[in-house]
Amino acid sequence: MGELLPKKYHIILEIATGDYHSLNQIADCIGITKQGVYEYLKKMREEGLIEVIDGTYRTTVKGIELLFSYLNDLDDYLQKKKRGLAIIKLSPAIAGDTIRKGDTVWLAIENGYVHAYTRRRTPASAEAAEDAQKGEDVAIRNVRGIIELSPGTIFLISLPSITEGGSKTAHLEKISELISEIAADKTGVTDIIGRVALEKVNLPYDFEYGAVQTALEMAQRGLNVILVGERREIQHAIAKIEEYNASALDEITYKHHEIPHQ
Repeated sequence: MGELLPKKYHIILEIATGDYHSLNQIADCIGITKQGVYEYLKKMREEGLIEVIDGTYRTTVKGIELLFSYLNDLDDYLQKKKRGLAIIKLSPAIAGDTIRKGDTVWLAIENGYVHAYTRRRTPASAEAAEDAQKGEDVAIRNVRGIIELSPGTIFLISLPSITEGGSKTAHLEKISELISEIAADKTGVTDIIGRVALEKVNLPYDFEYGAVQTALEMAQRGLNVILVGERREIQHAIAKIEEYNASALDEITYKHHEIPHQ
């Protein structure tokens, strides 16, 4: 572990706890050249940190005090970081029923989020770190097994471009029928034409900015997503999905629907 210390403190520590008579001994222990050790020792002797007594290198009281000061500061830093790492051991989930601290809970992905249940068994389990009522966020730890998750599907609905008349020439009734038939978890619009078309048929949408990336992230969480927009934007979305699939372990399927003119 000594190699993790800065060379100066590593040398002080080795000399304080060992018996060194030559530069070669220290160089072999520290892992630097003899010349490198010589330069360090020369400076440290000038600073009053190291001395030579009867041919043996010794650490002075000043050197010991400096080393302790550094090690105490390092220990304080590491303790703070370790406390921070302890937080990572806890993960959030949504309580699917009433949970008591210490319960074994079973995990499932629903609506894109991890849910924890006490009575419903799944391939993945964890320990509840606190009490929680149904619907509350609950801290879990010691996750075991694999949380089953299949990617969702992205349904792409392309509309006429603005040069083709945009939403004014799109078959709005077909849009409404198609979205109702798909019954996806979330719906997004990629552009003005998609937004106006849905507003004309009084259909809500869940997101609009960064729509393609948002749809990809939702599909990765197992949600089925609809994207509505003019033809060029939907082609761009298809390219992004195929780019993602080119390097993905689990590909996201997509289905393209083109709305005809009225």
